[in-house]
Amino acid sequence: MILKGGQVASFARKPDDKTWCVLVFGDDDGVVADTADQIIAGWAKTTNSKTVTLDDDDIRREPHLLADNVEIASLLGELNIVRIRTSGEKIAKPILGLVEEADKRQQAFANRLIIQCSGLNKRSKLRAGIEAASTAAAIHVFADTAQSLQDMVRAKLGELDVDIEDDALKDFVALLPGHRGLANQEADKLALYGRGLGRPVSIADVRRLCQTDADNSVRDMVQFALDGNGAACLAEYDRIAEIGTSAISILRIFEMEARRLLEARGLLGTGGDIGRKLRPPVWQNEWPAFRSRLDKWSAPSLTRLLAAIHDLELKAKTEGPAAEAAIRIFLLNVVKSASQRSRMSASP
Repeated sequence: MILKGGQVASFARKPDDKTWCVLVFGDDDGVVADTADQIIAGWAKTTNSKTVTLDDDDIRREPHLLADNVEIASLLGELNIVRIRTSGEKIAKPILGLVEEADKRQQAFANRLIIQCSGLNKRSKLRAGIEAASTAAAIHVFADTAQSLQDMVRAKLGELDVDIEDDALKDFVALLPGHRGLANQEADKLALYGRGLGRPVSIADVRRLCQTDADNSVRDMVQFALDGNGAACLAEYDRIAEIGTSAISILRIFEMEARRLLEARGLLGTGGDIGRKLRPPVWQNEWPAFRSRLDKWSAPSLTRLLAAIHDLELKAKTEGPAAEAAIRIFLLNVVKSASQRSRMSASP
């Protein structure tokens, strides 16, 4: 089946017992992730649950993982929610096998499955199979517009009785990262800043909050890591750590840059100025370095990188300052991976 518009919000608020599998796909990975999070939250509020995250490589390496996590009920009555981040059709066959089995029985499995994927055209077997199913649902999401982002920000600020000047809102939306997940986080930060301010948030407030030298240093560090420049990356990291930049802030900017690379990969071959189509844009003087970075990182490798960032962000939220060592190890692993990719592309 296909869920659209208000049906998605209704399902997230009150999931039906029959639909055990949901595919969320679209060109904006942030909107995909945000929608998937809403579905997971809807399932989770009905009973005790835990979320298991898998990707293409996990399932191809151990094919039984998918069926085991979906079909086998917990002895403690806990609901397994399996989240799969996939880059395309590589694992369509085992997923559609489970969908066909559930449809044949007209009964949901013991657990739940959420699948996140970038844009899928109508020829996609995964998309077509789930859209035609009676016990699974497909949700096609679309990139935010300036107006939808403004509406989202106003709604978040309104939850904390925070007002914002019209010009400040437009300025804030223009500065937002190009995907919903990070836009939500920035809007939450703005709402907390404005709570109890005693006046509407102004343009000066927005620029003070969103544009800092520390952010620029983090972006430099992230790009050095993705380039494989270990010395420059760690030097920048030491500078960032000295001024007290949080692990969450580092990971958010890392996620934004990885998503921008993934988006650029999807635009290769479409013609025109790809850099100008990205958010934030890659200007002409930045493009050679960005293109070199893009050549090092394939779509599957960026998908795996984003999954690692999400896992590390959860660790940072639960462990606080103790996660700093994990951040340094993560950076070293990214540098090592980028260096290996450089050598592979340089070899005859």
